[in-house]
Amino acid sequence: MSYLYGTQMECFYSMPASGSAVTAAAITVLNGSTAANPEPLLPAGFFAQGSGNGPGKAIYMRGGGWFTVGTTAVTTAFTVGLDTTAGTLATTLGKTGTITTIASVSDGIWEFEFLLTCTAVGTAGTTGTLQGFGNVTYSAGNNAQTGTMGTFGTTNSTFCNQFFLGAPQSTISFTNTTNYYLDVYNTWSATTGSPTITMTNYYIFGLN
Repeated sequence: MSYLYGTQMECFYSMPASGSAVTAAAITVLNGSTAANPEPLLPAGFFAQGSGNGPGKAIYMRGGGWFTVGTTAVTTAFTVGLDTTAGTLATTLGKTGTITTIASVSDGIWEFEFLLTCTAVGTAGTTGTLQGFGNVTYSAGNNAQTGTMGTFGTTNSTFCNQFFLGAPQSTISFTNTTNYYLDVYNTWSATTGSPTITMTNYYIFGLN
């Protein structure tokens, strides 16, 4: 830590327990959503001008867990949101398109990371802007997976498949005087075969 600018990296959210398993064929929050396991809150004024604040101040989000798919392949989609109401998607920070799974996945592993940078804070009565970028990775294998390095396949159950969290990548508007929740969502296309996905770990780091 150089302390050249008098700033530090801080973990300001660590999910205290696994989120509820998501099985619905609808967009559903993955992270904690109860009083004992609350949504991660980004407080008003986080990006405000001041020592170490303002344009260039950033957030790093990382999390993951496990998933299963029954004997019938379904589709899924992953979304990172900036929400004014906990558990209700308001502003999309990044999302995948529709991802087609393979069938018969037991204890698959997934993880995501997302970078969010303030490019303009905004003054009283005006909005600021953020830039976002990230990815999510799914693996049908588990901690005992094997394979040959250098051999990859888009649907091979041995290997990981990574998808970028796209639009909007820039000009994400926000109001600096508003509290926001940094929620993560999953959307199954159908409940056929009882697909399920659970977030077990979720951390948010800020440059304060």
